[in-house]
Amino acid sequence: MLESSAATTPPTTGSKSEMIAQFQKQTESVLAQMGNATNRFREVSQIAPLSRLSEPVSASVESLAGQAAEIRTKLGYEVAMYECGAETATVDGLITAEEAMRDFTGKNAPVGHQKLMAFFKRFPAPTRDNQKPLWRYNRSILMSLDKARAEAENHLQRAKAFETAGKKAEALREYREIYRIYPNPITGDKIKLLEAAPR
Repeated sequence: MLESSAATTPPTTGSKSEMIAQFQKQTESVLAQMGNATNRFREVSQIAPLSRLSEPVSASVESLAGQAAEIRTKLGYEVAMYECGAETATVDGLITAEEAMRDFTGKNAPVGHQKLMAFFKRFPAPTRDNQKPLWRYNRSILMSLDKARAEAENHLQRAKAFETAGKKAEALREYREIYRIYPNPITGDKIKLLEAAPR
C-alpha cells in the first residue's frame, strides 16, 4: 500500500540522527514508489505518451519535498546537505520528474524542459547506484523533450511560411501539430487566434 499523503509521512522529530534516519527511509520509500509507477524508471523514448503520476504517488513526492525542507530548516542548510546530500539530490530528482510530467500533460512542455535543465545543472550525475535509474529516466524525458522541440520548430517554420502566404488553414494545421508534439501556451493562444479569424 502506498504512503500517499502528508498524514502518512512520519513526522521529522527526535535527535539529529533520528531525523536523518527518518528522512533517508522516507526517501527510499518514495523512490521505490516512483520506480513502481514508472515501470522501474523505464526510459522515455517519445514524449507524447508521457502521463501524470497517480495522485497517491504525486502526494508522496510532495510530502517528501516538505520533509526535505523541514530537515534543512531544523538542521541548517549546510548540515543537511553534508549529512543528507544524496537524499536531497534524490528528492530533487523525484520532484523534477513529477513536475516535468505534470507540465507536459498540463500543456506547458517548455516549463518542464527548464526544470529538467536546472536539475541536471545542479546534479549532473548520480552519486549512488540507487539514484542511477532516476537520473536515466529524467535524462530520457529531457532528450525526448529536446527531440519534440526540434520537431515542433520545423512545423513552426512551415506555419509561418503558410501565414505569410495567406494560407490560414494550412498554418492552423501546423500550429495544431506543434501543440500536439510540444504543447505550450504561446502556441495554444496562436491556435485560438487563427480559429477565431475569418477564413
